[in-house]
Order: sequence, then C-alpha cells, then structure tokens
Amino acid sequence: SYFECRRYFAPIEKDIEIAVTSNNLSVSEEQKVFFKKIEKDFDEIVFKIKPVIEDEFRNWKEDFKIIDFKKEFTADYVTIPNLKNKPIHWEISFNSIHDLNHTFTIMMIDFEVEGIQIDG
Repeated sequence: SYFECRRYFAPIEKDIEIAVTSNNLSVSEEQKVFFKKIEKDFDEIVFKIKPVIEDEFRNWKEDFKIIDFKKEFTADYVTIPNLKNKPIHWEISFNSIHDLNHTFTIMMIDFEVEGIQIDG
C-alpha cells in the first residue's frame, strides 16, 4: 500500500528516500504537490525543527547548539501519506555530523512539529 523511491530534493541538492502511501498504482497529483510544498517551505520547516532537535540533543550534550542546520543535518527520508485524512501526519528524517550513529526523525502534523524520535 505504499511506494518507496529515491528522488532529487532541491533544498539539499541530492536524492533522498521517499515513502508514499497509496492504494492506487501511482502517486496522486496531490501528493506530488505536497512534496513540492515541502521543498518550497523547507527553510520554514527547518526553523520549526531546529529548536526541537536542540532540546532533545541537550539530554546528552548540555550546551548543544545548532550553528548551521544545513551543514550539520542532512534530510534523507520523507514520508508522504495518503492525503485524504486531515490533518496530514508525515515525517522527515535527518542524519547529523554530530552523531553518525543516529537518525533524527521529526513527526509533523501539517507543517507543525508533533515530536521527535532518535534511532540508532
């Protein structure tokens, strides 16, 4: 019920992995538009994500501060849900130069941060 692929992601000028939920044989036009909105609004998304990552990181590095998000964190995975249900729950994951053994996954509702999960 979903597709996985790699696609160019303009904000990082590299391919990322994408998981798209779909009951059809293809990705909907609405899902394509949603992905393009993520690309277009990436700086605003990062602005909202940055303090959440800093707060979580401070659990083990007390004085942690992100200086240049785009140099320190790289998006590597995005989920695009079936967009029929509102609000839209989706995720974006990052790798970081600060901890190569962990992935930082941000859970989003529409374009607001819902939470963070660190795996590794």
